Amino acid sequence: MPNARRVIFSTYVVPTFSIEMEETGMTQTEFQTSPGKTLGGKGTATINATQWGDSWTSMERPEQKWEDLDSKWEDGNSLWNVNLSGEAIITTTGASHQLSSDSSDLAFLYIKNTGADNNCLVSLQGEVSAKYLITIPPGGSVHLRGDATIGDGVLDCNDVYVKSNTSTTTIEFIIAKE
Repeated sequence: MPNARRVIFSTYVVPTFSIEMEETGMTQTEFQTSPGKTLGGKGTATINATQWGDSWTSMERPEQKWEDLDSKWEDGNSLWNVNLSGEAIITTTGASHQLSSDSSDLAFLYIKNTGADNNCLVSLQGEVSAKYLITIPPGGSVHLRGDATIGDGVLDCNDVYVKSNTSTTTIEFIIAKE
């Protein structure tokens, strides 16, 4: 049995801008002249082999069986209202939307806003009243790798809070501990 799991991730960005055509009321997308190339990168996050069980993401399939859930994940999952697609439903109240109560160092975080209309706001400050500095638009996502080697100020799994900017939205997420 391996002593650690890995999350392999990548980002690919094509810098563009939109121009509204004067005569037709249409927009045209063009590549930016600077930086004049695509941006991106790949990475690997080595994570602890003992996560919350085999269901260490929010994405439960509709036919999920109760006996397949680990007790720790079961406790954490009780905070969420999950729809039939396995997406977590979040509202404008950040108090009930802590992604994990586990205080272990965070190794990897992925959040996708699967909602159609509202932004998902993310705070990495570990407090309900903290500033939500990351905005994920509908259909957008964010991923980051933690680092337990930096000493004080380490990002812990329980530091991540999410809320919707207005009304509700849905998210998928993966949060893995060191």
